[in-house]
Amino acid sequence: MNQMTAIPRELVAPYGAQDPSRLPYSGHGIEREPEFVEYGRAVLQRKWAILALALLFAALAAYVVSLMTPVYRASSTVLIESTKAKLVSIEEVYTGVTTGREFFQTQAEVLKSRDVAIRVVRKLNLFEHPEFDPRKERASAWKERAFAYMPALMVQLGFSPPASRAISESELESEVLRRFASRLTVEPVRQSNLIKIRVDSADPKLAADIANALGEAYIQSDLDNRVKMTQSAGTWINDRLSDLKGKLESSERALQAYRDREGLFEQRGTTVSGVGRQFDELTNRLVDARVKRSEAEEAYNQVKSGEANGYDGVPAVVKSPAVQRAREIEAEAEKRVADVSQRYGPDHPRYATAESDLASARANTRKQIQGIVQSVLKEYNVARATEKAIEDGLSQSKSSIQNMNRKEIQLGSLERDVATNRALYQTFLSRSRETNATSDSQQAIGRVIDPAVAPPYPIRPARTLTVLVAALAGLILGVAGALVLRRLDTAIKTIGDVESKLGQPLLTALPLLGGKAKRDVARASIDRVHDVYAEGVRTASTGIYLSTLDAPRKIIGVTSSVPGEGKSTFAINLALTEAKTKRTLLVESDMRKPSIAKALSLTEAVAGLAELISGTASVDECTLRIEGTQLDVILCGRVPPNPLDLLMSNRFKELLVELRAVYDIIIIDCAPVQLVSDALIVGTMCTGMIYVVKADDTPLPMARAGIGRILNAHVQMLGVVLNRYHIKRAEKYYGEYSGYGKYSYAKAKGA
Repeated sequence: MNQMTAIPRELVAPYGAQDPSRLPYSGHGIEREPEFVEYGRAVLQRKWAILALALLFAALAAYVVSLMTPVYRASSTVLIESTKAKLVSIEEVYTGVTTGREFFQTQAEVLKSRDVAIRVVRKLNLFEHPEFDPRKERASAWKERAFAYMPALMVQLGFSPPASRAISESELESEVLRRFASRLTVEPVRQSNLIKIRVDSADPKLAADIANALGEAYIQSDLDNRVKMTQSAGTWINDRLSDLKGKLESSERALQAYRDREGLFEQRGTTVSGVGRQFDELTNRLVDARVKRSEAEEAYNQVKSGEANGYDGVPAVVKSPAVQRAREIEAEAEKRVADVSQRYGPDHPRYATAESDLASARANTRKQIQGIVQSVLKEYNVARATEKAIEDGLSQSKSSIQNMNRKEIQLGSLERDVATNRALYQTFLSRSRETNATSDSQQAIGRVIDPAVAPPYPIRPARTLTVLVAALAGLILGVAGALVLRRLDTAIKTIGDVESKLGQPLLTALPLLGGKAKRDVARASIDRVHDVYAEGVRTASTGIYLSTLDAPRKIIGVTSSVPGEGKSTFAINLALTEAKTKRTLLVESDMRKPSIAKALSLTEAVAGLAELISGTASVDECTLRIEGTQLDVILCGRVPPNPLDLLMSNRFKELLVELRAVYDIIIIDCAPVQLVSDALIVGTMCTGMIYVVKADDTPLPMARAGIGRILNAHVQMLGVVLNRYHIKRAEKYYGEYSGYGKYSYAKAKGA
């Protein structure tokens, strides 16, 4: 080839300093699917893992439940007969007995009392039962270790210490009662006189026996306490009776002696003389007189205050029938005067007559008012005089009865002593007789109306419910985990992700291969021309052709974010496809990690791109022809210490000009853009750049960053190739259909 001294401008910068936002495809306007659709696909994609987690939880729950001891619950019902008729009323002897809701709550607490519990424990000999006797409990290994290292915490959590030492009788009783109380539930039934007793135990018959025995022990305990209280009350009442009888007799003797000494022979109330009765009458009359005087004084004050305005607002004047009638006559006269004045003049006889009648009516009104006023004054004076007279008479009678009052006071004191002592004596005598009468006729406070029976099924553990809840928890946890993984997973998964999230056109989606097809993928486009993979490469070739119609001789760069995404394999297959119809050259510019020779099973050439750029070898010496094809390949050669310097040299640019004159299309396998800048340098000399991403692997932020670096370097992006795309999974979970099967293309294994 002849060397050229000048480098074409379009080779150095095919699109100039172009704004990346004005490149051929921006991906704007692509409608994204709702998030809930993505979440649903994430759950479906991991459905077997979620179901496996749910089954694991269910199995663990079933295993744990199988290790738990079943607990049975027996229930009995006690009726509290608080309103039972009594033979005699001695309820006052039993303090605190009421019939309100507090009474039933009190009885519920009595049912849980230590006295009732110890009766049941002794009756059923629970001291020897393995469920209650701590001496027969065999501590598990974990429990022994836990008590060895943290005894205080285990006690707070409600665990009993292992029986490693002898237990005294008091400790044994306390522990048995504690276990008994922990298995017992007593609850009043609302809006009734019933109390429910529930007992939990590993032995269903024992649970029923305890529930029945507790009700019987409660009733017997109440009867015993009533008998003891009755006997105690009777003893105390009898002791008090003798003292009260002596006090009563002494007070009666003192009363009789005082009457004899003062000459009083009547009971109090009849010993008061006529003077005393007169004093009471005068007192009552004085009260009435003062009331009348107060009323008369009020009327008098109203009359005095209404004198200035003609007594118009005085109630006595206003309410007087005579005054009211006089005012009516006066109003009629005024009306007649008004009528006459409209018809006749002042000199007419009828007008004079009407004026005379009006004057007479007004005079009569004033006369009636004066009469009322004089009557009020007279009543006021009479009331004052009457009050004064009664006060004088009352003052005179006070001194007359003072001596009698002094005697009555002493007499009343003595009589009260006698009455009090007699009442106390009668009360205690009555209580003594009642107590003796009822000591052998006590009635039970309640009765068991619904005895407990041995329950056929345990209340816990709820095996089926526990397993179902555990499975549901596993499902929820699995779904949550799938959603979290979906949120954390930023890998590019679908064709839609390429266009909507990367903003670049999709050239093709290459299927995921497996088995022999995966091993021979480097020559898939020519060895298996009817496979989906080969068709995908041809689709990319068509896209490149349509994107570069204005460039008859093309230089296409292929890069990716990081190694292992399949860029070299795609570059080889694209070159093989193009070589069928065009003069094609494949150049390996990835000098840091070359892979084309190994992929095509080529013997490493002594000279390659490095030697070609450095001038130590010619193009013919560095060019290899792929057997059975028209494809020429230039490998990287010996890896230089400074690949970037070689690619940035003018010699590399001149070399591309020379090669472009010979070949219709040059495909350059570039280094990944995330690791080095080689691809950016090579891209400025290319017609366009193809970016390869690995489905379900390449992180979206990394791909965006790589494409951004390429665009910022003003390199034309031709599109993105989605490699190792699981077509079957995409069709199943993402609703993306390749449509290849409709044209009878053979499906790649694993697709």
